[in-house]
Amino acid sequence: MKQAYIIISDVHLGNSECNHKEFCHFLEWIRDLANGPKIIKSENKEITIESPEKIILLGDILELWNPKKGDRDNVIKECIRPFSLLSNTNCDKIFVVGNHDDSLGELEGKIDFETLENGTRFAIYDRHYPKKDKKSGIASGLKIGNRSYFFLHGHQFDKQQAIMKHVSELWDPINWFQDLFNVTFTKKHWKVNFVIFLGLLLSEKYFLWSVFLQSSFWGNLGWAMATGFFALSSIPGIIANTQGTIYNFTKPADKTAEQVIQHKYYQKNKETIDADVVVFGHTHFASSYELKTDVGKKLFLNSGCWIGIDTEFNGTISYVNTFIYLDESGAYILTWRGSGKIECIEAFS
Repeated sequence: MKQAYIIISDVHLGNSECNHKEFCHFLEWIRDLANGPKIIKSENKEITIESPEKIILLGDILELWNPKKGDRDNVIKECIRPFSLLSNTNCDKIFVVGNHDDSLGELEGKIDFETLENGTRFAIYDRHYPKKDKKSGIASGLKIGNRSYFFLHGHQFDKQQAIMKHVSELWDPINWFQDLFNVTFTKKHWKVNFVIFLGLLLSEKYFLWSVFLQSSFWGNLGWAMATGFFALSSIPGIIANTQGTIYNFTKPADKTAEQVIQHKYYQKNKETIDADVVVFGHTHFASSYELKTDVGKKLFLNSGCWIGIDTEFNGTISYVNTFIYLDESGAYILTWRGSGKIECIEAFS
């Protein structure tokens, strides 16, 4: 079998902008590659896309930060069809965790090449694939053809996300509020609970304190417990339903691979990746950049995303529904145009 890999990132299943239908059609197309390769044209060259040996899901496949209406049930609903198609695809699957599905990182080692019914395997990697050597701290790339490749989601290159990562090691506020909101009672009644919470606050200030509770320890304790209960079952609902707006306002603008590297998200002096090519996502902009280093050249490839529509930034098109295909002949950034039509954005032979 030809050594071939397909890399997909930033699908954000459960997000209101996820191109769920097209993603499912794309997975059906990948599954059908088992019946024979597909040939696409890129300028004067033909690219043969064969059934992959591995599919690498490169982070933010699930939208656990900002699901539709703040409800993670929508993530589960949108996962059923894609993961069914993935399970029935005749190749191994590697899930590298991103920042929006960060909580799945806890499953590294627990889901370690689990064998599926069709004999293929599924594994979860917390930060990157392959793993780093524990003694040296160096991560060696995966050899494909005459190049070595290393895979990570890319939020490691994002300064804001680096700060969030350090905070989340102590307390993950986004995940905490989402967990509280997705308790059934909270999710169903958070609006009513918020009204009760406000009523308790106002009544304490203008009525209960002066009439009943001024000298009553147990009265104060009862009021505090009731207020705390309704606060915990209503405030997460407010945050869950507004955090999408907050996140979209504060998130960095989409960046090309070149901008990510030139803006010093990537730090050469802290290099621990021994690979010719670094493949990442996160910024939603399918693109490439070749960096000259002291030991040679390193190619950075961004796998793009599956949300929204094609958008122009400063004269450059940011394509959606993109993926990367790797084999012994090279690397290709491709975009799915629907109905089995594939266009090549960039090719690296």
